Amino acid sequence: MRFEALDTRRLTGFLAEYVNQPDQCSDLFSYRWKTNGWEQERSEDLAKRSFSHRQALCRLLEARHAPLRKREACMDNIHKLKQENALVVVAGQQAGLMTGPLYTAYKAMSVILLAKQYEATLNQPVVPLFWIAGEDHDLDEVRYVHYLKGDMWKKLMLGDEPNGEAASTKVLPKKELDTFLAKLFASLPETSYTNTLKAMVTQAAATAGTYTEFFKLLMHELFYREGLLFLDSNDPELRAIERPFFKQLIRKVDALQECQAAGEARFVEKGYPSPIATEKQNAHLFYTLDGKRRRLDYEAGRFYVRETERQFTKEELLAEVDSHPQRFSNNVVTRPLMQEWLLPTLAFVAGPGELAYWATLKDVFALFDYKLTPIIPRLSATFVPCRVEKHLRERKEAAETYILGEGEKLKEAWLASQHSYPVAQRAQAAAEAIEAAHLPFRELAGEISPTLKKMGEKNRAFIQGQIAFLKERMEREIREQHQVGLSKYDEAMTWLHPKDAPQERILHSFILLNTAGIDIFSRLLEKKPPHTGAHLVFYV
Repeated sequence: MRFEALDTRRLTGFLAEYVNQPDQCSDLFSYRWKTNGWEQERSEDLAKRSFSHRQALCRLLEARHAPLRKREACMDNIHKLKQENALVVVAGQQAGLMTGPLYTAYKAMSVILLAKQYEATLNQPVVPLFWIAGEDHDLDEVRYVHYLKGDMWKKLMLGDEPNGEAASTKVLPKKELDTFLAKLFASLPETSYTNTLKAMVTQAAATAGTYTEFFKLLMHELFYREGLLFLDSNDPELRAIERPFFKQLIRKVDALQECQAAGEARFVEKGYPSPIATEKQNAHLFYTLDGKRRRLDYEAGRFYVRETERQFTKEELLAEVDSHPQRFSNNVVTRPLMQEWLLPTLAFVAGPGELAYWATLKDVFALFDYKLTPIIPRLSATFVPCRVEKHLRERKEAAETYILGEGEKLKEAWLASQHSYPVAQRAQAAAEAIEAAHLPFRELAGEISPTLKKMGEKNRAFIQGQIAFLKERMEREIREQHQVGLSKYDEAMTWLHPKDAPQERILHSFILLNTAGIDIFSRLLEKKPPHTGAHLVFYV
């Protein structure tokens, strides 16, 4: 197994500027992640703050990890986190089925790698931690995976209807899940790893009660060796710990709205599209009412629960936090703030979309006397199966071309090099010759009568259509004669740029596990891939 890094100049969007021209956007951030010494600066900044809830948080983590099998490394990391100088490297994601797209696993790899790296650099304990967005209620974003049918990637949906309930409380429908898993494993080619994976997933499905629990159990199986810790953002006991900061968010809601708008405006002024689509009345909090998670708005001194008649004054909402903290949850603006308050976060690992909206939050953090958390781009990768690698070697082609979505150009260039039939040129010449010969004939028909003029146009279209038909049949015959070679290009595109998108956004982790083994992520971690922002290519 080996890997290579692609040129970072191929990056696009705000991520490209953050990686390649960090000075151009440094005013949006508090730390420069590419500058030597930022880790020490951040560590010293965190040492000045008090995390009085640290031990309560660690007790919660112990309780949540105790039921897990193979939990020893996790417990070691929780014990490490109890130390007053211990820091964390954090990432997070929704509770996707089968762990969701591959980039979820790459985020987990990132926090593990960086925690080890920074622990050695700082000579102080650093722990990897993964948020599970258990409060998320958009079930349609997490209840499907893609599977390969022929040479096409199709969606496989779990038969469960959204009802506005959060992922951490939404009960997994067991019968529908069994059907889903049977179809999923039927779609995977049988390998020496398939039965082990099936047994692991079946056990997790039997144990888990909710989407969040199922996600956590599977992720733990992939990363238990490294002691990756998991924290459900919707855990009711965590909500009790978070109560003091929810109160701060409520008290400062007016200024929070202003700071969020100012930060977003500054980002847009730099020429980038707005990453957070919202309205000025958004209070950047959610409130669960009648089992449904609903947005809170704030206008003219009152909080309003969207799509209901319920409303609160500040004092009433503060009292509600005291009585029922589990009813509150954060949005994309306040979740980073809650993380900064709750965890001694050395660094946050972000995907391209997260990076963009975090870049709008410096003013929001300053409102609470915080510096914006250091942000490290997550590992971004494509794995190349053995068959595809063999095809690439045969043709002396680079995986990068396919990863960048340029495989179709390669395919057509190869086909053109395999024959000397000038089909397109001859078809065009024939069409032009027929047009020239047919024009006076049509004109004569038009002189005779308007009816014949229309008939002449139809006659022309029919003849030209026959030329186009013959051209298409000739091209199809040529493609069929070279189908074996063309299919290798199609296979490479299917795997390296599925559905015209990055592989890490379409394929789920179990496709890779079934190909390379259940310990593939641990083996990749042993290679210590670099965190430079470059896209990595793994040959497995």
